[in-house]
Amino acid sequence: MAKKNPTKKPRTINQQFASLERIVRTGFRQTDRRFNLVGLEFQALRKEMNEKFAVVEDRIDRLATHVDGFMKLHETLDIELTVIKQQMSRIEERLKRVEAAQAS
Repeated sequence: MAKKNPTKKPRTINQQFASLERIVRTGFRQTDRRFNLVGLEFQALRKEMNEKFAVVEDRIDRLATHVDGFMKLHETLDIELTVIKQQMSRIEERLKRVEAAQAS
């Protein structure tokens, strides 16, 4: 004997809304999970960037220290050169006076 297909009852509006709500909530959960992963990736990226910035800042500090040392050396050499020039001028003046005294 052949079985008759029982006719499906049409779903009520509440059932349709409940089904739609489950679908929407599932979609939101999946989206929330993906956004949580994005948040974790941003945290990792921020940590990596901060570490690299610290390295770059350290290098810049060391470079600035070297430049300051070079500038100080340059300033010291400039002062010493000025002193030597003045001493040479005094020696030349003395030499001129000595030579003039010997000539007369």
